[in-house]
Amino acid sequence: MTSSEARAERDRHEGDWIAGQFFTPSDLVLSPEEYVARNAHEWGCFSLHEYSYRDPVLGAWVKRVGELLFTDGGVERCRLQFLTPDELAVVRARGAEAF
Repeated sequence: MTSSEARAERDRHEGDWIAGQFFTPSDLVLSPEEYVARNAHEWGCFSLHEYSYRDPVLGAWVKRVGELLFTDGGVERCRLQFLTPDELAVVRARGAEAF
């Protein structure tokens, strides 16, 4: 494999490394829906779902997170499913804070 082929291969699968910089192992044991319910307010922008992943489980998890974040009402549906009223009040207040 030439160096340019090696770089192209790495670029196709760099999502694994990048996701590892943002998600902890404890994040990844949550379903994408529960992760979004608890953490969507922490993301100012999200594009990790656009990368390719060598690990198909990680790739599917990240792509689902992106889908939920960009679907109208997706975050709110997840919050209503997973959060208690007190937790819901906290994440809504955090989401209303200015960056």
